Amino acid sequence: MSDYFIDDFMFITPLAHGPGIRLVGQVLRVHKIPLLLALMSCRRQDKDVTVDLTGVHYLSPSALEILVCAARGLPPDLCLTLWARPALGLQERLAARGWHEMESLRLSEA
Repeated sequence: MSDYFIDDFMFITPLAHGPGIRLVGQVLRVHKIPLLLALMSCRRQDKDVTVDLTGVHYLSPSALEILVCAARGLPPDLCLTLWARPALGLQERLAARGWHEMESLRLSEA
């Protein structure tokens, strides 16, 4: 996969500082594979990973599951941090599934 992904609904770019990606637009179920590939490329750096969702207007349940799976797959000392606007309701969505208690997943609301 290249460093970027773009289609009519969403695009993915690498973060300028540190391992991570930035998503913009609507992250739909059809974006599971590009999202997974982008997250896998971040993991190669053996550092905490950040996913900037501040430009996302909609995050499908299946895309959220991919993010949680990526956090679960990190080595014990690493963490996946999600930056998101409160409008996405991630805190509630994560808590509803018990994912808010994962040590390898953090939510930072912007």
